[in-house]
Amino acid sequence: MDKQQIKIDIISDINCPWCYLGEARLQKAIAQTQDKYDFEVSFKPYELNPSAPQQGENKREYFVRNYGPAGLSRLAESSRNLVEAGQAEGLVFDFDKSTEVHNTFNGHRLIWLAGKYKLQLPVAKALFVANFTNGENINDPAVLTRIGAEHGIPAEKLSQFFNSEEGKDEVKTLEQEAQQAGISGVPAFIINDRYLISGAQPTETFVNVLQQVAPVYKTIATDGATCEVGGNC
Repeated sequence: MDKQQIKIDIISDINCPWCYLGEARLQKAIAQTQDKYDFEVSFKPYELNPSAPQQGENKREYFVRNYGPAGLSRLAESSRNLVEAGQAEGLVFDFDKSTEVHNTFNGHRLIWLAGKYKLQLPVAKALFVANFTNGENINDPAVLTRIGAEHGIPAEKLSQFFNSEEGKDEVKTLEQEAQQAGISGVPAFIINDRYLISGAQPTETFVNVLQQVAPVYKTIATDGATCEVGGNC
């Protein structure tokens, strides 16, 4: 019997460390259940800070402006927690590498483009690494072009991509769809266009949900009369 199909849309932002962590945990759950299910995974854009300037914004100033002076202590505590959680999943968070909060719209355009070549997963992972491990500017067209080329997007497609309008309307439309669906925080995982998992849940939670929403049907009788699609009875 063919494996059941499970469709998963990952709503995330490249600037969200919990999105990186949640995606890694989801992949572990997929690895644990891939003998039962076939997965179709796609990334959908969500900008946590869509008004971020193109050149970036100082991280300390950003947190003070949005959360007050207490935001800095929250940032330090959250960073420590993320470093520890990342280590448990084999991820490296090095928050000292970058002092800037970057705009992510161009990064989401690259992920959208990668989808046309079935390369979203490696490209999205590379963007997370560039941001949280290497401290690179994930809004810089040169950085994004390099990442896209390294993961299989044709160089001729990338050469003028960020100077064009391609992907802009599509990314904005996908963001609007997420907002209209009631998504107000990321990561969010939509399974089979019906079930929502919110937040970077433990791998065990993902496994349990996958098993609940797509139970394996066991064949117990095979010789009964049937009608097939098209009316062949």
